[in-house]
Amino acid sequence: MDYNKSLIAEKAGVRVPKKVAAPTSAAARFCLRRYRAVLPACFGLLAFLTAGAQSRTVQPPDLQQLQQQIAALTASFDSIPYLVTALLLLPIAVACLVLWWNARQFRAFGSVGMYLLMVSVLFYADYRSSRLWDAIFTSLASLFIVEMTADALHVAKRRWIGAVRLVCLAGVALAWVQGLHWFLRVPVDLSNAVVMVLLIIRLRRPVPQARLILPAIGIIWLFRLPLDPTIHSLVPLPFTFTIAGLRWYFGPCAMVLFGALAIAIFVRELIEDQREKERLAGELEAGRAMQQVLLGAEIPVIPGFRIESVYKPASEVGGDFFGILPAPPGGVLVVIGDVSGKGLRAAMTVSAILGSLRAMTVAAPAELLCALNRILIGSVDGGFVTCCIAHIAPGGFTTTANAGHLAPYRNGEEIPLSPGLPLGITPDTEYVEYTSRLAPGDRLTFLSDGVVEAQNVSGELLGFDRTRAISSKSAEAIALAAQTFGQEDDITVLTLQYAPAEVKHA
Repeated sequence: MDYNKSLIAEKAGVRVPKKVAAPTSAAARFCLRRYRAVLPACFGLLAFLTAGAQSRTVQPPDLQQLQQQIAALTASFDSIPYLVTALLLLPIAVACLVLWWNARQFRAFGSVGMYLLMVSVLFYADYRSSRLWDAIFTSLASLFIVEMTADALHVAKRRWIGAVRLVCLAGVALAWVQGLHWFLRVPVDLSNAVVMVLLIIRLRRPVPQARLILPAIGIIWLFRLPLDPTIHSLVPLPFTFTIAGLRWYFGPCAMVLFGALAIAIFVRELIEDQREKERLAGELEAGRAMQQVLLGAEIPVIPGFRIESVYKPASEVGGDFFGILPAPPGGVLVVIGDVSGKGLRAAMTVSAILGSLRAMTVAAPAELLCALNRILIGSVDGGFVTCCIAHIAPGGFTTTANAGHLAPYRNGEEIPLSPGLPLGITPDTEYVEYTSRLAPGDRLTFLSDGVVEAQNVSGELLGFDRTRAISSKSAEAIALAAQTFGQEDDITVLTLQYAPAEVKHA
């Protein structure tokens, strides 16, 4: 009923006041009376809290530390290329050092290995963002790239390298001093300049040994230049590229390529060196066999003379030579000498001398020396040949001529010969003959200077006094004494004892 009355009154335009239901409890009546004061207070508290939240951001205690860790991980992720490069260069550097340890004559192996090792540690320092170690190994790498270039290009004169070492080591020392980091650019700039000069010099005067390593060093130097801030500001070339979301630098990548190329070049050089050694060993073996044939494996039997000979070369082939030739009627011709120098060249000169002696018909020692001197002029490449020739007739008459060789001993005493000028020096040299007569049982001992110049571990020579003291012994005993004392050169000993009674008995 009340609803219908309200509806009729609303249609008629009459406003009917609504009645509020009476509260059912005292608490409800209290809240209703006080709502006008409570609601504004609630809205004020809410507005205060909202304003405080907007004025400052409340973060958990670990959020800032977490952000720092994320930033560190991001920087570490960006530095991964340095770590990868360092790990790739390390085994290459160790391989170069191992090659150098087994082939010390190749100095470039060691300097390249040290340079790559310094660069590997340098890249690891960049990965760890260590400025101190970065500065230290930058100076060391600058030093070793100069050493590497000088060794690889076979630079002989290196007086200037002491100054480079001093500057680079000063950079290492000053890296520990605060405020002097500007000096660290000096070793880098100096090494770049020195390497550039060496490359230009070697390009103008190339050597066969540097034909492969020269381009590799040039590539490394060219990739180092864009890293210089001054050069990069003048020529802003891109020196990075991106792979798998990582930024890679051309310089470190080129360093790995250089290391791999250096290993390949060094292994190739070792193989070529081994082949060359095998070839030379074959040639030396052939020369030794030919020398043995020319010297004679067996001493000829000449009635009236007891002859012994011992030949102990210091290497595969030697420069000593001797010959025992029958000299009609019933005499003997003794030749002993020494060619300056060693190796195959000396052996070939020995072969030429012995072949010429066998082709000559004269028996006078002075004439033989003059003929040999004319043959050797211009064929010993600035060297010379010492030679002593003795002709012993059946009656014991002895004629001896000497061309700068050790005088022979007779019964333990040195024969007073004129020394004469060695062969192969001047074409018009004349030689003086010394004549004597051997008594039955007399012994002549011919030696090469390898006996007198035998040297012990203390540097003491066997000398003439000791040699004279053992000159009456057998050829084998004299040679063994010199060899035991300390052989330094070819040892040749030839003894001849005059025994005419054996001829009469025969």
